[in-house]
Amino acid sequence: MHENTRRRAFGVTAVLLAALAAPLATTPAATAAGGTVTGSKTLGVTDIVCGGSVPVTVTLDAETGIAGNPVDVELVLDRSGSMQGQPIDALKVAAKAFVDIIDEATDGSLNGVVANGSRLGVVSFSSAASVDTPLTSDANAVKAAIDALVADGLTNHSAAISTGQAQLAGSLPGNAKKMVIMTDGETTEGGDASDDAAAARAAGTEIFGIGLGSVNEAEIQDWTTDPDGTHYFFAPGADDLQEVFEAIGAAIVVPAATGVTVVDTVAPQFSISGAAVSKGVVNQAGNQLTWTIDKLGTESVTLTFTATHLPAAGGGALAVNPSVAYTDAEGHVVAFDNPTVNVRGCAAAIDVEPEHEVNELGTPGQTHTVTATVTDDFGDPVPDTAVAFSILNGPNAGAAGGANTSAAGTADFTYPATQGLSGLGTDSIRGCFTHAAGHQVCDDVLKDWVDTTPPVVTCSPTNNPAGGTIPPADNEDGFFVLSATDAVDPNPQIFVADSASPAVFGGFPTGTKIKLMQAPGATPTQKPGVGDIDWRITLNGDALVYGVDASGNQSTPVTCLVPPPPK
Repeated sequence: MHENTRRRAFGVTAVLLAALAAPLATTPAATAAGGTVTGSKTLGVTDIVCGGSVPVTVTLDAETGIAGNPVDVELVLDRSGSMQGQPIDALKVAAKAFVDIIDEATDGSLNGVVANGSRLGVVSFSSAASVDTPLTSDANAVKAAIDALVADGLTNHSAAISTGQAQLAGSLPGNAKKMVIMTDGETTEGGDASDDAAAARAAGTEIFGIGLGSVNEAEIQDWTTDPDGTHYFFAPGADDLQEVFEAIGAAIVVPAATGVTVVDTVAPQFSISGAAVSKGVVNQAGNQLTWTIDKLGTESVTLTFTATHLPAAGGGALAVNPSVAYTDAEGHVVAFDNPTVNVRGCAAAIDVEPEHEVNELGTPGQTHTVTATVTDDFGDPVPDTAVAFSILNGPNAGAAGGANTSAAGTADFTYPATQGLSGLGTDSIRGCFTHAAGHQVCDDVLKDWVDTTPPVVTCSPTNNPAGGTIPPADNEDGFFVLSATDAVDPNPQIFVADSASPAVFGGFPTGTKIKLMQAPGATPTQKPGVGDIDWRITLNGDALVYGVDASGNQSTPVTCLVPPPPK
């Protein structure tokens, strides 16, 4: 039992704090259900360009205990004669504020509708009790019944509690039952209400009591559900009634959450700007946002900000804020999904083609072209990217060039081949671009310069140095000049093979003059010539003349007829 003087010493504020801070301890059937909180995270767009921005929204969807678990609340209000004047007026204001708390808590909207299955009813009492409005979802009807109260008569607590419980007894089976009885005096009519209150509690009704002014607190505490600290409220004066009703409303409603903290850590590939919240406070420290909210009711609240991509981080499918941590005083566990944004257009890869090509060095003026294609993380072309080409090694080592990629993401590099034997070999060609992070991304390809074409060989009659400058038509003297030309090798070698034996003579440089003689059955020989004749060659048959270049290419032999022996 609490003395009136002790109540006044602590004041109504201490009572309210105790009621809000302490858990609601009642019989199991009357325990109030806790609120719920769920979270989600959404991105305003699915694709952005390299260095672009994406709007981010973190949402908390909260529901009070009463919103998810409907209750029937019976207001049992004293309208005895002692309530005339300010007390009855203050009671009306306080009780209607209580109705608004329940109205808004059930669906997050103060719209005159007690939603999600909860209901309110009003029983008032003086010498007798009356049902002023049955349990209903019409909050406006309940407030109208409260406004219609007129103070007069004695105080019959037994009738008040039994009439209120009769209303709750007929309520929906799934709804929790709550009774709030407010009185300013001791029982002056009817019997002791203790048995009525005990029967109501036994039936599962949770009873809250409010004592206004000079009341028998022990009597009211005997009616209320234990513990008294969270079910009995003392209002020293009529002006304290609204705070008391609000405290009881908070106890019945059960906030979705209190002491909420959301820590949103944005990925290092992004920067943050424009952080704002629809409720509470947000503070930013680098890439971390800390969102705090004192209390959540039935409502949806948001944290919004803009995440701007940092090109140096590269593109791809990136999680913007992969870590969102939620905590509250009630210990709710809230999980958030992790959507990604496709960051397109960041140069990520290079492909140089052809990968490996083989070309005949051929005639002078040969060139080779490679094409580099720069793409992003999705394989799409990236325009206007500087590509540097260089030949790392090979016959054309040191050659270099550069170009910016076209709209198709391509850049070409063409270089001339080195002519001659020094132009043969394999060029290692590299194409590179500089990634936004500062490192190079490269691709290497090969180009083989080869010589597979044999020399062109001729065996032409030439003059007899002993007489005349023009050889006779049949070249009976057997003087010939050997020549060979090659597109790559400036000095192919010439060989003379015997058509009638295995003998081969040479190699000879182009321009070599020879005298051919035929001696069937004799041993083929090669001897120095005289004058401007380089060699005298004796064969069994005719001369088969062919050339071989430095790459080993051998021409098809040409026949150089040997004049028959003199008759």
